[in-house]
Amino acid sequence: MNRALRYGVALIVGLSVAGLVARFGNGDHLLAPSVFLIYAATTSLVVAHRRTWRTFFGTDPDRKQRVLGAVSGGVAGGATSTFVQISVPVATAAFGLMVFGMAITVAEFNHRTKSTSD
Repeated sequence: MNRALRYGVALIVGLSVAGLVARFGNGDHLLAPSVFLIYAATTSLVVAHRRTWRTFFGTDPDRKQRVLGAVSGGVAGGATSTFVQISVPVATAAFGLMVFGMAITVAEFNHRTKSTSD
């Protein structure tokens, strides 16, 4: 995907999620810009490295991958449900940070793979 389209998609996703947080949030107006940055950066990274993303988080028959996925999913679900009880915008930011961490990992993996093959 070309760079302008990737950034356009990232901008739309970031503005959409931040707009929902601003609209339905608890009045903390500093959270919406943070949510925008988190979701725009994450979307850009995921789109830029979508093939590696699919490979990295795709269907892998390896047992360790499934166990790690189950544990991380349980932790993320438990943390998100706790954050939702505090505030929906806070839960939205926390989820975005989790996906951002995943996107950074995939981008770094992709960068290392390309560097090694050169």
